[in-house]
Amino acid sequence: MTSVTETTLPGGTPGFNGADWSKYMAYRPIYPASFFKRIYEYHSVKPQAGWSTAHDVGAGVGIVAASLAASFNNVIVSDPNDGYTTLARKILVEDSGIPESKFTFFQEGAEKSAAESGTVDLIAACEMIQWTDIDAAMEEFDRELRVGGTVAVTSYTRPRIMGNERAQRIWQAIFTEYAKRTRGLGHLYDRAFETINSGLENVEFPEARWEAVKRIYINSGGSLEVFQIDDRVGESRVKKGEEKVWEEGDEDWSDIKDIDWFKAYLATWSARIPETEIQSLWDEMEISLKGERARIETPIVLVFATKKA
Repeated sequence: MTSVTETTLPGGTPGFNGADWSKYMAYRPIYPASFFKRIYEYHSVKPQAGWSTAHDVGAGVGIVAASLAASFNNVIVSDPNDGYTTLARKILVEDSGIPESKFTFFQEGAEKSAAESGTVDLIAACEMIQWTDIDAAMEEFDRELRVGGTVAVTSYTRPRIMGNERAQRIWQAIFTEYAKRTRGLGHLYDRAFETINSGLENVEFPEARWEAVKRIYINSGGSLEVFQIDDRVGESRVKKGEEKVWEEGDEDWSDIKDIDWFKAYLATWSARIPETEIQSLWDEMEISLKGERARIETPIVLVFATKKA
């Protein structure tokens, strides 16, 4: 992953107001090569698969776009927030040295794009769909894609602490407190939680427009419960015939972390909680870890679909 200097920008999207991308990139999971391999394997088996144009939607500072640029001739990088595509251009072009001709930058939301109709081969909507009007965004993805094109919608949730039940219970209690703080912040937060908590099962792929829907659940313990932070769970819109794959123990989404990392990770979630306001929980967490690092596994869901003719 590309490194970035300490940068805090005002955000237009409530989920990322005042996002500190240096901390986000330091403490959030890094997208491993296997993440893109799964996407490309799904895309490449189709005889009509193209590799001309990809669109990183809700791109932030272009974390996913950097990898897409290695496989596609052109990459659209879009985000609705003020300043984010400017920073993405700096990181991708100036810092990483990728030719600027590879990229097109749009400040826009997922629900209405400047991308021309039927020109995009693959859309990557990573860790962003919860902040959108999902149905409107999916309609726009359908418009942008060529026939046979791929949409990949992905979302990871907070990691699980493995092998230390007490620490895991406290970690869950910390996120329960976090979720409480988001109640009353408005419809956008409620809608976001419905999507996160459902494990993307509230993302619908109408059969008239989409085919070959595949949902991959990694490190979820064979259950959707791991995605649920609180009781705001969106209604499942999964259709009969959609393929589901469950994969456990993926080392690419595992790590070993200490108490300082857990605190820093929580701070990357919007609607931040000052550490002092839940100090007793952090104290319990520190005691439960006994000064040692803990193994974590991050649950993630990837949903792929193909645009119908």
